Amino acid sequence: MKKIFILIDQLHSHGGIEKLVAEKANYWSDVFEYEVKIISTEQENQPFVYELSDKVKFQDLNINFHRGISFFHPKNLGKLFGNFLQIKKIIKAEKPDFIVVASHIPMTYLLPFIKTNAKIIKEFHYSKFNQPQNYKENLFNSIEGKYDCLAVLSQEEAGFYKTKNTVVIPNPVKIPDFRINKILERENIAAAVLRFAPVKQLEKMVSIWERFSKKNPDWKLHFYGAKEGDYYERIQKLVEEKNLRNSIIFKGKTNDVASELNDVKLLLMTSEQECFPMVILEANSCGVPVISYNSPTGPRNIIHHNEDGVLVDYNNEDRFVEILEDLALNQEKIQFLSDGTLQNSKNYELQKVMNLWKNLIFDK
Repeated sequence: MKKIFILIDQLHSHGGIEKLVAEKANYWSDVFEYEVKIISTEQENQPFVYELSDKVKFQDLNINFHRGISFFHPKNLGKLFGNFLQIKKIIKAEKPDFIVVASHIPMTYLLPFIKTNAKIIKEFHYSKFNQPQNYKENLFNSIEGKYDCLAVLSQEEAGFYKTKNTVVIPNPVKIPDFRINKILERENIAAAVLRFAPVKQLEKMVSIWERFSKKNPDWKLHFYGAKEGDYYERIQKLVEEKNLRNSIIFKGKTNDVASELNDVKLLLMTSEQECFPMVILEANSCGVPVISYNSPTGPRNIIHHNEDGVLVDYNNEDRFVEILEDLALNQEKIQFLSDGTLQNSKNYELQKVMNLWKNLIFDK
């Protein structure tokens, strides 16, 4: 039986990486019958945000790094060294066959320097599109080259890496097991499912919606995401200032994205950049077309323009409004795109993607 370690910071907060770790750990243990252990650095005795199989083992190292400063800051160096020693000890005692670094944690830089017979894999869930070319980045590139595999999300992303050890494995999506509502029977609701962060450029989305809703007052925009943080407060204030409180609704976070998306007609994205957003796959699996800026690099690697969604020229607000107005007037186009989304989502079914992990990494 193959033994796999998955290294992560925590599994108590909502997030794409946390959801992926839970799904992979459950599938690898329940379906592939591997022995899977998740090792975190700061679970803080909180419950798991996503359910784990009883077969999956979990261990928290209680490192609790000081967030907001560099992992290599003097306040974190002692913790970093302790983290290194604990992982080294566990590897020596339990002898895993594979170690997967699932998020951007300090062990990303230290794991290649631990002597082990295990194959080591680093997953990347952020884009290298805008990575600077400097001494620090060259050092990181050198460390990445010491991994057996770098798992990246698209062929475009693979082109940004200097080393030759990349494998392309996209994010998976679970196809809902409930009835998918017919798109034209749903209310006129668009949605944005996200974390409130400046990279999402929600000021632009609010501006787009302000213009669109003047001609289409029957449409609503629902924001799904934790109602917390400075950026959330900024966007909430902006909505109030523009008197859009009855048109843009803050719904808060949800544990069941698919059920929420099963009631909307469109998903909107105005991000500055995205790597490979799972929410596009989740929307597609519910028959929801995504209208997105053609931002680097994720949307264009999932959306087939005018077949299952629409890619809008980057930061072209006028064009975004035009497309929304056209879809509102010609909802048969929404139906056409919706038919395409259901087909597109099948390319990323959980079983297909998990078999890529098996064939490209675990059985190599």
